[in-house]
Amino acid sequence: MNAEERQRVITERKQPIKDRKERLWCIDEWREFAVYRVPVEALLLNVENRRFTAERTLMEEELGRALDPENNPNDELSVISILLDKAIHVDGDRVVGTPRNDSEALKQDWETRKQESPFWIRPDGVVRNGNRRLAVVKRLRGEKGVEGGQWVDAVILDRAEIDEGALFDMEQREQLTENLKVRYTDINLLLTLKDAANARRIDWADPDSIDQIAGELQHVAGGNQAYASIQLRAIKYMDAFLADSRALGQYHKVLRQVERFRDVGKIMVKMERDYPDEAADILRLAFAAIRASNPHEDIRALRKIFIEDRARYNRLLKSVEKEEEEWEKATDREIAEPDTTAATDVEGDAGETDGDTEPPGPVVPNYPEEKVRERIKNAIDGFQAQQLSLVVRLEQAFSRLEELNKDRLTAALAGENAEAVRTSLENIIAWAEAAKGILKGKKK
Repeated sequence: MNAEERQRVITERKQPIKDRKERLWCIDEWREFAVYRVPVEALLLNVENRRFTAERTLMEEELGRALDPENNPNDELSVISILLDKAIHVDGDRVVGTPRNDSEALKQDWETRKQESPFWIRPDGVVRNGNRRLAVVKRLRGEKGVEGGQWVDAVILDRAEIDEGALFDMEQREQLTENLKVRYTDINLLLTLKDAANARRIDWADPDSIDQIAGELQHVAGGNQAYASIQLRAIKYMDAFLADSRALGQYHKVLRQVERFRDVGKIMVKMERDYPDEAADILRLAFAAIRASNPHEDIRALRKIFIEDRARYNRLLKSVEKEEEEWEKATDREIAEPDTTAATDVEGDAGETDGDTEPPGPVVPNYPEEKVRERIKNAIDGFQAQQLSLVVRLEQAFSRLEELNKDRLTAALAGENAEAVRTSLENIIAWAEAAKGILKGKKK
């Protein structure tokens, strides 16, 4: 059915539910809306749903076309899979996956309790709030037939009464907090916040503007203005990273990276305030850490090293710049497409991670990932070792060196990193010779 046909079916067949009203916050006040029974076949999943913006874009790139559930039955099944499944991928002309745990729980709840709250729909049947529940209903209809899912409750929101701006604000408040709905995956939450911030004319270059808009949007961040500010700065530096990677606006390429960008925002707000001349350099290191798949804690440690051990920080900056030299000269520096089949069931504030395992960084072809990651790790390890007693540090150093026997050293000196190995060995030997002199002096 097209939009005109759906609207005619809804108009002719809708059944008002006597004495039932739905109370919604709309245009700065509580209002009551009539609730109707409407036929499921006249409802259309909203392909523009912000709940899965990044995932939809990625799947559309893999398909080589836009999803069109209105005219293509396979595309409706694809949208259902994006809404309900994990490890989504393209198989032939469809997106497929396996049901997420939360989707199975939603399905069981629907079968047990049926519908608790009505969908929000436009007169043409496009669902604006309730897409995951409608996806469950449509999947159940496919599995079990029409029975039990032919009619659903809905509030019909006419455009003449509630325009897109007002409906967007209603969606923000409702869709991010409603019970039995999975929270937006972090990247889609950020994109929703970005749209809302832009609608309020945020100045992304002005810290005061960011904090002001965070106050206006704190209702979608648990009523916490500081947390909203963190999310907005994560957006700011995600955009900066994509621009630096020649992939501006391609958010699907940084899926499962949100926690890293949150920490970039946290360190940069302080750097830009207290050390504006050095802010660009530490941002370069933070972006290098993301490309090298360093965990978000490593990004957080960069500012601490900068503040407390400037010499070590400067050495790290120079070493990373050297490692990146060839990659920076390359003409193709764009981020590759991520692998969504590795996605887990856990999506939320921990950066969309599975347990204690942080996802790898974006796929950046030809980037010296391993070398840069080790440069950053070694700088952090060395910095943290300063907090230990001298005895412990010496014992740890000997323990690590003891593992490097003659065979391993010989092989390393003949390998591709021979020059770096030789330099490190010479530095260790020079240090040992100096220490030997100190030891002999003490014996006398």
